[in-house]
Amino acid sequence: MMNIIILLLVVGYHIHDVDGYGVRGQTTWQIILCKFSDSPTPQYTPAAIKEKFLNRGTGGIADYWHDISNGLINFGSSSVNGWYTISETKEQQQKKSRGQRFDDCVKASKLSILSSGRVMIITSPGIDLWGSNKQVYAGEDHDLTLVAHEMGHAYGLAHSFSDDPKYRNIDWAQIGEYDDEWDLMSAAHVKTTYTIKFGSAPPGLNGYGLERLGWIPINRIYTFGQRGETSATLTLTTITNPALDYPILIRIPFDPSNYQHYYLIEMRFKENWDAGFDRNFVFIHEIKYNSLDKLYHSYLLRTHDASTRNPVTSVNMNNVKIITGAINVRARTVSVYIASDIADRCLQGYVWREAKPSDHVCVTPTIRSQTKADNAAADSRRNPFGGDYGPDTCKQGYVWREAYSSNDHVCVLPATRTQVQNDNNQAADRRNPSRFVYGPLTCQNGFVWREVDAYDYVCVTPATRQQVLNDNLAAISRWVYG
Repeated sequence: MMNIIILLLVVGYHIHDVDGYGVRGQTTWQIILCKFSDSPTPQYTPAAIKEKFLNRGTGGIADYWHDISNGLINFGSSSVNGWYTISETKEQQQKKSRGQRFDDCVKASKLSILSSGRVMIITSPGIDLWGSNKQVYAGEDHDLTLVAHEMGHAYGLAHSFSDDPKYRNIDWAQIGEYDDEWDLMSAAHVKTTYTIKFGSAPPGLNGYGLERLGWIPINRIYTFGQRGETSATLTLTTITNPALDYPILIRIPFDPSNYQHYYLIEMRFKENWDAGFDRNFVFIHEIKYNSLDKLYHSYLLRTHDASTRNPVTSVNMNNVKIITGAINVRARTVSVYIASDIADRCLQGYVWREAKPSDHVCVTPTIRSQTKADNAAADSRRNPFGGDYGPDTCKQGYVWREAYSSNDHVCVLPATRTQVQNDNNQAADRRNPSRFVYGPLTCQNGFVWREVDAYDYVCVTPATRQQVLNDNLAAISRWVYG
């Protein structure tokens, strides 16, 4: 097991652009090899670099991304090109901006860049390391961990964080940045394995990275509260080599004002690309918006003691309680107890009416204020002499409210009782924000996932999805048997 620490001199600071969500199929990389006018002979031939980056079965980059994506992406049609010589010295290139250095290598190659592909510049010797929207710039001596991290940025992933308020990886980093040691996107500070052929190899992606790229099956993510539950004990299985039928991720919404703000629970075993872990883990992340870079990030919840800073195994905050049990290694499962009131919470803009303390019908704040005023005025609106309906008979012009049952004898205006009935009829539509929480690949209003298969997060109209379902059901009847 190794910890990788990237020095400021090597990496520098870069704001990583995001090119979208969901990656699938052929992801073509044009790898362009460039040296400077005063460079010595490169250490690696184009064939050696192709073996490291593009060839399957070598334990290199192509194998890493194939495995992490569950086989959903491949490097078909990718190529290694060069070495090309830039007509400037290493020192002259180092004085230029990152964009200029990138463009200089492309110009030296005279290649046509594919608009739908991604480009990786590899220089000899290495002078920088960064990744952004569909672009990577690295040196020939950078290992799998560092290059895979920058490729993650090229696929649209941002850095992962922890919630430790005292952790700062380097002076230009944000608090908590690079502090998920079990995730590729913290690869200034990660648990790695060692390969004889290529050196350091990275761990896999955490659950948020995988769900953002569309590499978790739709039916293996459990969103707590969507079924109306307020407490449950669930069985979670591992991200890699999962046991049948159980969720791979558990998503727990708790913020009615932001459907992308939630907890995410995953389990990872010490195996495969995660072999550098010191043991098996259950991780709890908080997914939230970062106002500094205006991106959503995963924040690993850790204990904040200076000695261990272990990932937490339980949570009790934001009206959510999470308790994880002991890991069953043989079954590849763990029991997770969750309690939350999210299914009983109101959508943004609504509040509990509280005609009585247990009245959780969601109404506008104005209606709740009116309800409170009606409760306060209840005695003054009853007929002091009683009447046909007993001691709760209302004065002339008032009627029983009947908000939560026919026993609600608070006297209100007829228009108020009509409003109460309307609010009761709309109650189900105004409550339970978890119904709208679908993670980073959520479709815009009016669209739904197509679901041609379990990994199909393409957003289409409901009519198109129904047509897809109909076509799938009719598939056998349309075949011609030879």
